[in-house]
Amino acid sequence: MKRIKAHKLIYLVTFILAGFLTSCGEEGINNIQSNDPQFNMDKFEENLRASLDGATVGYVYAINLNGQLNRSGDSGFARTSLDGQILQSASKRMNIASITKTITAVAVLQLLERRNLTIDSLIAPWLPPDWSLGTGVSSLTFKSLLTHRTGFNTANSNFNATLSFNALRDSVATGCINPQSHLYMNMNYALFRVIIPALWKGLPGAPGISEINVSSATFFYRLYIQQEIFDKLGVLNADCVSPSGEQPTLFYTNAANTPGVDYGDWTLICGGGGYYLSAIDLANFLANIRYNNNILSAVNRDIMRNNYIGWSELGTLNGEHGEYFNHGGSINSTGPAGGNQGNMRGLIVQFPNNVDLAVMTNSEIGAADLSIRTIVLNAYDNAWE
Repeated sequence: MKRIKAHKLIYLVTFILAGFLTSCGEEGINNIQSNDPQFNMDKFEENLRASLDGATVGYVYAINLNGQLNRSGDSGFARTSLDGQILQSASKRMNIASITKTITAVAVLQLLERRNLTIDSLIAPWLPPDWSLGTGVSSLTFKSLLTHRTGFNTANSNFNATLSFNALRDSVATGCINPQSHLYMNMNYALFRVIIPALWKGLPGAPGISEINVSSATFFYRLYIQQEIFDKLGVLNADCVSPSGEQPTLFYTNAANTPGVDYGDWTLICGGGGYYLSAIDLANFLANIRYNNNILSAVNRDIMRNNYIGWSELGTLNGEHGEYFNHGGSINSTGPAGGNQGNMRGLIVQFPNNVDLAVMTNSEIGAADLSIRTIVLNAYDNAWE
């Protein structure tokens, strides 16, 4: 038997392998099935809509895949026939409530980075010099505020009375109780309406900022958010009031066929809530803080996730595919005589497989006021096949 020379053997093996790969071309390779569950975007959207259809006055959503808007949708009404009917739209802006906190958190981290400060730096030097600092305030750090560990003795209601400039000043003067305990308070982020202008003051490109008072605080807070975040995303004229020249989205209760409520102008109480954005605006924001460094550096991206800064800590979503970083928004409007007048529910989420979601409703969800977090968790986990 003749011996095949080494180089001829190599050619023979190469020829056989080439033939094998040809026989397993496009059709053959595509027919190889994986036993691992695969995410189905259509199913995710279908699940989400099925949970919200008929359960709200109106809802909107936008979904990203790999940093790009993949789809958006809406159903129901931004205003019912009682208020001059307008259909809901994923591009129509509405009050996003506490989802604002994630935006404020990004602004704070930007400025800390520019000033070579950290989340463990003290906030006291950045408060107005004429404010009195009550017990414990001098020890509070940026992390204390950003993670709701301040112990300010205030409430998450009657926003005009608890989140105004003077209310913030008075709470700071009153001081803190047990600041190491986590207690979610809108005031913690509303206080950044005062601190952000102070951090910005004197930096290259900053406008002339002198005294920080009732009007200047909100003006420069909103100017910074627009200039350093929204302008870089192409989101124009975002504000803490409904866009001028259009009929605003109203908020309703499913329990009664009553006119909706306009949440109105939040410019003097914003920071922890109050921005008016669309679902598509929010999806744009989510994509950019996750995949680009134009408004959030990679270092700050990790700081946000590792410390639940701008992401909900108590509302953590742990699903079948990992941790789903999220922040919710919710407002219940009560009339002078009591009784529910109109509600908002919202959620932004970053899922592990490069999927982001922004979803909002302008009423509670169903007669039982279902949890929007639970709805989204189930819609996502049940979209794997």
